[in-house]
Amino acid sequence: MNSVKLSAYSRLYAFSDYRSMKTALPYMRQVVLAKALTEVEEADARRVVMRVPGSGFQNYLQPLGGRQTKTTGIASLITALQLLYKQNGFSARYIVVERS
Repeated sequence: MNSVKLSAYSRLYAFSDYRSMKTALPYMRQVVLAKALTEVEEADARRVVMRVPGSGFQNYLQPLGGRQTKTTGIASLITALQLLYKQNGFSARYIVVERS
């Protein structure tokens, strides 16, 4: 599967090309964000990643001895994409965040 759960109500999908992303969009419930990875800005990332109160944003890689949070939304989103790549080797050029 080419997705990672960002929170209890949102999921990040990764696509290798624009056509794949556009084909999948009609089958998704409520799309919050659909962009090329290079076009994602900090404000977009902050809306979709999970915030840890008083600490920053969720580190989706969850390192045992390292920092559990990231200071920026973009850094947090990148850790979610790294987790996706680690799980199944699926790289992303386009991303979609679906809210359920």
